[in-house]
This record gives sequence, structure tokens and C-alpha cells, in this order.
Amino acid sequence: MTTVAAVDLGATSGRVLTGILGPDDVLHLEETGRFPNGAVRTRTRRGADLQWDALALWQGVQDGLRCAGRRGPVEAVGIDTWGVDYGLLDRDGRLLANPTSYRSERTEPMPERFFAHLPAADLYAVNGLQVQPFNTLFQLLADRDLAGASLAKRLLLMPDLLGYWLTGREVAEVTNASTTGLLDVAARRWSADLLGLLRDRFHMDARRLLPELVEPGTVLGPIDVPHLELTTSSGAATPW
Repeated sequence: MTTVAAVDLGATSGRVLTGILGPDDVLHLEETGRFPNGAVRTRTRRGADLQWDALALWQGVQDGLRCAGRRGPVEAVGIDTWGVDYGLLDRDGRLLANPTSYRSERTEPMPERFFAHLPAADLYAVNGLQVQPFNTLFQLLADRDLAGASLAKRLLLMPDLLGYWLTGREVAEVTNASTTGLLDVAARRWSADLLGLLRDRFHMDARRLLPELVEPGTVLGPIDVPHLELTTSSGAATPW
């Protein structure tokens, strides 16, 4: 039998599912963890804001995976969350602050400011993405003057942040990275033109923050979390 686990995070709840593929080639699913999620309203010097409680989500994920592990060895873990939102890590790999929610109003004026330098049609020609104020590109513009932005050494999207905490590897899974608005979808790599525009017009070096891109299903490596025993062999995490 083959046992795998899936971490599924949504805007109102999260869960861990265990899948067991038996000798009958039928996949049997069991929910081994469920926990609440929701944007938390906070106060900053620029006014009210909405943030995700990333550590609470991480705790819920660990609890669900521990429950899965008690049922037998888990050979792999996949992670699925919403797009666009991200956490910033410092030079020691620590999360600088809770990720801000895409429901924050801080990005509303950003598309208009960006399109003063590049027409929307030209942006779409590169990233193929519907223009939404909460795309990561516009979130970065809204946050570029915050103290944390100057301290950040790496940007990780939500599923990749969990993958990093599980394995220690910093990557961006390419289909999720497409929600940033910074991906050249034809070449499947970060867009040098868009990153150059951010540097030249907005004095923002976003390229230094972006991790290596990986394809869907890429194995990140063995799970390396103290006291999180999932398997005696090759348990690994992969972004889905």
C-alpha cells in the first residue's frame, strides 16, 4: 500500500487528507486534520490591515500530519493553497511578519500607478494574467516602502512557505508563481522585462527576492521537522 498526505488550505479553513492506495488500486481518503483559517484585522501605521495567522496554519498542518503518521508511514506530502499572497524571510530564514491577505485594501491604487509605465495589454502579453489589484506584483508595489521589505531576503508564496518549513528548500512552484504577475508564461521563468521595469521605474529590486522556479510535482526533499515523524524512509514534500 502507498500512503500520501495532502495539505489543503483555503480562505476559511484548512485540512490534511490522507490517501491510501490499496492493493485493489482504489484510493481511500481520510481527513486527519481540520482547522479554522481567516484573515485577522490588525492595525499598522498606515491604518487597518488584514493578515493571515501563518503560525496557526503551520501548527494545524503539523497536527494533521502527525495524525496521518500515526496511521502508518507517509511517503509524500503535497501542498495546495490560494495564490498571490506571500511571506518574507530575513537572511536567517525567519518569517519577518504574517503574510498580508489579498483582501487587504492597500493595493487598490496600484494597478493604475503601474499602468502609467506599462499598458495593461503589454503586461497581459507577458504574464497572461487577469488584472486584479491583489496580484502579487501590486502587493509588492504597495509594500515596497515598509521596513520589512528592506530586510527581506526571500519571498515565498503560501504553499512554498509551508514547503520550506517542511524541508528547508526555498522554491516557487511555477503554476502558483503565475499568480504573481511576474512570470513570463511563454518561457515559464521570471520575466526579466517586468523585473527590470520594477527596478527602473519603481526603484524596487524584486529579483533578489524571487526563488528558483520548479515544475508541479517536483520533490523538494526529505521532511526535516523535529518531532514530526511521518515515515521511517523517504517522506518528502512536493508543491501541488
